Amino acid sequence: MVRPPAQTSLLWGVIAGAALTALVHSSAAVIAMAMSLATIQGIPVELGVAITIGANVGTCVTALIAGMSGSRAGRYVAWSHILLNVGGAILFYPFIHQLVSVSAMLASDASEQIARSQTLFNIACSLLALPFCYLNTWKRIEFRPQ
Repeated sequence: MVRPPAQTSLLWGVIAGAALTALVHSSAAVIAMAMSLATIQGIPVELGVAITIGANVGTCVTALIAGMSGSRAGRYVAWSHILLNVGGAILFYPFIHQLVSVSAMLASDASEQIARSQTLFNIACSLLALPFCYLNTWKRIEFRPQ
């Protein structure tokens, strides 16, 4: 199946956002870069949103590094962080254009649209994950110091 160039570049935007954030350990810096590029029309807003979603995935590297050298509870939190951000990115990737459309209703400036998309993405992912926090499975996990 041949994909249109816009979808391919959005996938590369997610990958680039994740890789760059993993490298610099700062999703805020990567998101600010995407917002700046979109403001000067260096990239389309959709690509800026894709980079932002990728930046959320890239932040998992820092959590993974910190969690792996810690306790069992620390590893659990790190893997939960990865699951939340990677799951959210996979869930929202097909809807980037709709996310941009909604954020365009909330803001007219390109950088503001990316910021609004970031906020909507994080709120939606958190609300979707919230019911899973109350599953009885988690009560059976014991976190003893190692």
